[in-house]
Amino acid sequence: MKQLKFLKLYNTILEQDDAPVQEVPVEEPPAAEPEVTPLSPESEVLLVRLLKKAIVTTIEAEDVDTISSLEDINEVNAKETLSMLIRIMQKYSTDIDIDV
Repeated sequence: MKQLKFLKLYNTILEQDDAPVQEVPVEEPPAAEPEVTPLSPESEVLLVRLLKKAIVTTIEAEDVDTISSLEDINEVNAKETLSMLIRIMQKYSTDIDIDV
């Protein structure tokens, strides 16, 4: 009798081993987002002044190509991109304001 119970248990275990294994999907932890800080009042003023100047500045084709080749501007590369744009604008005038 003991052998019969043992064989039944053994067969049950074998059947479970033959059953397809369901894989549980492993969720990736979300990527850490860069910390975004709001603009200071001084930065907002600088941005508006730069936009005002950019609207009326005629730039060379070479600089247009440089600006066109920029990748998407985001929280990670915004400061570097801003510095590059300011350098381009300074080629045409060192004053950030425009003469009216």
